[in-house]
Amino acid sequence: MTDPSELAKLYGPKELKAVKAEQQQCAVRFTPCGKFLVGGGYDGLVRRWDASGDEFAELPPLSGHGGWVSGLAFHAEGSRLYSADSWGRLRAWSYADAAPQPLWETADAHNGWIHALAVSPDGKLLATCGMDRLVRIWDAATGGKLFELAGHAFDVLAVSFHPDGKSLASGDLAGIVKHWDVAAGNQVREFDARQLYLSNRLQDVGGVRSMAFDETGKMLGCGGARPKVGGNVQGVPLAVLFDWTTGMATHALEFGKDSDVYLCDFYFDARGFIVAVTSGNPGAGKLLMQEFDAKEPFFSIAKPNCHAVSRHPSGLRLAVTTVNANSNGNGRLKAADGAEEYPGNWSPIVIFDMPAPADA
Repeated sequence: MTDPSELAKLYGPKELKAVKAEQQQCAVRFTPCGKFLVGGGYDGLVRRWDASGDEFAELPPLSGHGGWVSGLAFHAEGSRLYSADSWGRLRAWSYADAAPQPLWETADAHNGWIHALAVSPDGKLLATCGMDRLVRIWDAATGGKLFELAGHAFDVLAVSFHPDGKSLASGDLAGIVKHWDVAAGNQVREFDARQLYLSNRLQDVGGVRSMAFDETGKMLGCGGARPKVGGNVQGVPLAVLFDWTTGMATHALEFGKDSDVYLCDFYFDARGFIVAVTSGNPGAGKLLMQEFDAKEPFFSIAKPNCHAVSRHPSGLRLAVTTVNANSNGNGRLKAADGAEEYPGNWSPIVIFDMPAPADA
């Protein structure tokens, strides 16, 4: 392993600015073209910002979702965006239009909350998963349902296509990961990520909260926490890495202490490390970078309750959703005139500049 301080110099990002989103954001992603930053909000809006420069001016939002916009995914080519919400609605948009209207929508794609969605590498299929314990496969062009995959005994929280497009992985609240054959529509095997789960205080706590393959498809990562207690959940953020060929867990990377709780989002960097964000309590959150065989991150910066991280297609920028500092979900603030207020939280989206590759 390289010296951590040297790695931080090589790969550590520097904060450029914070973009204010008026409502908390469940998800944030740069578009494949790199010209837009898109966020999914608790207010049912899909917000857009111009990401072509440093200003990040906000553009007209996409409206029509009823609940929280819980998931965003893109066709790798073209300008199609898919969004899902906590009411079970699924929509497709042409995100680059001045005033986009849905290309298609399904109001009841799942019975309740859609937790995640993913697009196949060829852009033809869309996979969704939800609190109804189902994984469903859709025609990405038309929104027609092709088939569904049943077998999870708990909420399905994460879903990801293998880079070869032939396989799909899904992870549930109990830490069970299923490998599906996309063409045949059946289960191939199960992976054991139950260290991400705890039954405590009449609660099912934890689960596979985030999921990603590395670019080669040799490694599957499952993110969440190693829960210690329910109620006000405590636990260490954890990423369990599996060898895709053998199905065996090869690494269990910890990203903090008990109060840091969930590894909410992450991606594999091809240079041999993970970029991750965590959200804990009270107001705990971090952006971190860690090599697979290291015991500690080589880069870490604290930001309140980080829920999503997205890498710009150029590799030179990151966007991280956070929550406003000094947020208080169960107390009142005094206004200048002495009146009591109960302000809602909002999401600063922090933009980081990444160092250019040494051979650029």
